[in-house]
Amino acid sequence: MFEARNSLPIVIAGGGIGGLACALALAQRGFHVIVCEQAAEFGQVGVGLQVAPNALSVLDALGVGDRVKSEGLLIERMLMIDGLDGRTICDIPCGADFIHRFGNPYAVSHRADVHGALLQGCMAAPLIELRTNSKVVAYANTDDAVSVRLQTGDSLVAGGLIGADGVRSRVRQQLVGDGEPTPAGAVIYRALVPAAKMPRECQKPYPSLWAGPGAHAIYYPVRDWSEFNFAITVHAAPDDDWEGETSPERPRASLEGWSSTVTQLVEAQPRFQRYVIRHRAPIDNWTDGAVTLLGDAAHPMVQYIAQGAAQALEDALCLAEEVDRAAGHLSAAFDAYQAIRIVRAARVQISALMMDRLLHASGIERLVRNSLFEGRQAAEYYDRLAWLFTAPEFVERALADGGLRTRIVATD
Repeated sequence: MFEARNSLPIVIAGGGIGGLACALALAQRGFHVIVCEQAAEFGQVGVGLQVAPNALSVLDALGVGDRVKSEGLLIERMLMIDGLDGRTICDIPCGADFIHRFGNPYAVSHRADVHGALLQGCMAAPLIELRTNSKVVAYANTDDAVSVRLQTGDSLVAGGLIGADGVRSRVRQQLVGDGEPTPAGAVIYRALVPAAKMPRECQKPYPSLWAGPGAHAIYYPVRDWSEFNFAITVHAAPDDDWEGETSPERPRASLEGWSSTVTQLVEAQPRFQRYVIRHRAPIDNWTDGAVTLLGDAAHPMVQYIAQGAAQALEDALCLAEEVDRAAGHLSAAFDAYQAIRIVRAARVQISALMMDRLLHASGIERLVRNSLFEGRQAAEYYDRLAWLFTAPEFVERALADGGLRTRIVATD
């Protein structure tokens, strides 16, 4: 059997990438964790996922980085292409120099594969209890505990509560009280394309992002080249909230004048899943005593710089490090975690929103955008990306300590 460092468990609301990463990091430091997932089973919806070096460094520290890298594709470059004339706007090499600069490659994967690696780690950890059909709907702070109420009517007595329950977080609803997330004025159409049906000219071992007026498209291979993740993001009215399966005519209508490479690829798909992109403005507090938020519950962001999962992973490791440092005094640990993370997370949120204008430029702004990238060398790209892709100090500390810092004490 295993002896935990905490007498009352830490409850995590939500069993997505951020919630499982946090559970694994806490358990590796000797803390008993209960993960409450609202669904009937642990799984991850979605398709492709870009895994930047800062995310891979966290996964390395959690002991699952090698699996994620082996199951994904380590890309050799990233391309941005003008959606109208098909010219390459920028080409960022991601080979040896990139890896040397940031400590890890850039990978593309299937979201379920990253989630699966974390889930397997959690299932093997004696101090983690995984519960399904257990949606957290409310909490109450007391002097020495947190009462966590589930949708079933049951309650848990916890040492602390971490809301990792997504953009529509019930924990955030009580802690912050800022209502529903805001439509970002864009929708995304997603499809997984069998490799056999992908045009040869599109079968590249790296992400190809096509940027055009009011829209952008991206595709890249996943799962040993058996499929390609394909997504088109287009501007939409703020009150356009319809989601569901749709025909290719919908996204195609937003791509008039685009390169035939993209339009023919859209037309060849039998169906797309349409989602409304939602976000929230940055906030200056996401902690209430021994209750805090993580990932999209704390700082949901548009996907334009592909950092949502990465920032949730950074949150997870930082939070566990501070709980460890505070010897389980959760209120102090959660305050310290927030102080470390809140500005960086807000910067990523704001930067992602600013990318809308760059990616979706039209008219003279499109020409200015294209000219800004002319002649840019790899080193300049790396310098501009360093703030985002360089692993934060707490990640470097965890890696220096050997990643898997298991402080679980085996007892008779």
